[in-house]
Amino acid sequence: MKRTSTSGLRRWTHVRAVLWFEVRAQQREPLTTLYALVFFLLALGYASSSAVELVGNRGAVPRTAPWALLLAFGGLTAFGQVITTMIATTAMLRDEAQRTRALVATSGLDPRTWFLARLAAALVVMLAVYAAMPLGVVVGTALAGGAVGAAAQGGARAYLLITVPTVFTVTILLASAALITRRVLGVLAAALALVGLWQLALALAAQPAVATVGALLDPFGNAPVLVATRAWSEAARTADVVPWRGVIAANRLLWSALSLALLLLVLRRHAALAFTEPVRAESPMRDAHATRTLSRASSAVASLRRFTASWMVHDGGWRIVRVLAVLNATANAAARPITRTAGEPPFVAVLLLVSEHARLFLILLATVYAGELVWRDRDVRVHEVVAALPVSRTALLLGRVQGLLLAQGRIVLPLAVSALLVAAFRGDASTTHGAAWLAQWVAWSLFVLWLPFAQLTLLSLAVHLLLDHKVAAHLLLITGWVLAVVLDGQGVSAWWVRFAEPPPLLIDGVVAWAPLLQRGAYWTAVSAVLLLVCSRFSRQGAAGR
Repeated sequence: MKRTSTSGLRRWTHVRAVLWFEVRAQQREPLTTLYALVFFLLALGYASSSAVELVGNRGAVPRTAPWALLLAFGGLTAFGQVITTMIATTAMLRDEAQRTRALVATSGLDPRTWFLARLAAALVVMLAVYAAMPLGVVVGTALAGGAVGAAAQGGARAYLLITVPTVFTVTILLASAALITRRVLGVLAAALALVGLWQLALALAAQPAVATVGALLDPFGNAPVLVATRAWSEAARTADVVPWRGVIAANRLLWSALSLALLLLVLRRHAALAFTEPVRAESPMRDAHATRTLSRASSAVASLRRFTASWMVHDGGWRIVRVLAVLNATANAAARPITRTAGEPPFVAVLLLVSEHARLFLILLATVYAGELVWRDRDVRVHEVVAALPVSRTALLLGRVQGLLLAQGRIVLPLAVSALLVAAFRGDASTTHGAAWLAQWVAWSLFVLWLPFAQLTLLSLAVHLLLDHKVAAHLLLITGWVLAVVLDGQGVSAWWVRFAEPPPLLIDGVVAWAPLLQRGAYWTAVSAVLLLVCSRFSRQGAAGR
């Protein structure tokens, strides 16, 4: 009995030591403060003005009404998946990044103890970061001259009811993905899957026949709140407190139970992966394919283009996110109600629905893989070898960028074909002249779907090269997307300041070729300037020709 007690005390000591080591390490990183600042400013902007809108179809319901705060916190928590991914990745893969995993494995620390301690540390940091949301609501309400007490109570309730269970569930899922895959892209793929499931759940919740299914599928809690209050009037949504029962309680308990079951499974079967060497071997087929592409190249640029494209399309993370993007956009376009402006045909409305739900995935792919072009050589410790090659910086950059843009076709083409099929089925293309819908589909595929994706990739590449800091570049780009939302809320709609913003696809029912070409050419020229800047500041490759 005494031996068991001593063993338990030792394990608790180890958990506490690893937990507080990781918490202090993340506290020392300025990015943790910036994460909290992002949530604080978003919540403040939502509560104080119309700069940030987090609740769709709110009507006349005040922003700080209990019902609106529940939905706002659910949406903010879903938006924060990128930040959540970074915190979980840092906590679970710190030893991998610092090359200290083997040292930790020889310290006598039990892998289950290590996993639980790092998981607890990630939870502590995330709860502290997300606590900036109710604080932002209070400050924003005070600035707007509203009822601070009611806003504080509603914010605290939304934080405890929506955010805390969601953070608990998501942290376990992302930490498990990090342990099993040992890759940042594995964690990102898990986060994107959760976001895709959230959007699908909202689409199902909007249809009475499957609303309960949608309410249960939502990992972030928005769908059950919408289903539970579907019959409420605006007066009830303004004054009444949403009760914690029915589908809301079922949703929260279901996802908590699923995450606990996953945690037990991981501890039982996969905890030993924490201290084992990950398998990084490439398949012979992939190596042979890369060799053939290089052997057929006639120049350094062509060689790098083919090699980069081959690496991208065979990368596991790229393939996973590509499938998630296509499935998420297609499922939402097939399930969501079609809303269109006056004079807009249903066919075009469905196409725009696809691009709307694919945009988040494309932005994340542009951000992550533009960074991979910059950081991959450093991560695998071959950047000095690359710098010693007789290849100029310009050739190295152009070859890799061309390869990345070429690989994007493996995402854009399936999205475009899927959108065409769904739009033809739901948009009643048979009632439109064949040449008309074909022109609409071609214009949408080129100027709405692919070209902004390519332009955002070049912007992301420039940010990574200029900042020369991987995580800071990711955070700055995320902040840029948030700023774009704020500018849109403020009415800043001049197309020459909205990076890669496409014009309306149709004008008077006809494809707007002139504005599409004008904006496409303008932002392509801006992207070309960014590429020149990248060539100037790139540290990779030989300095001279």
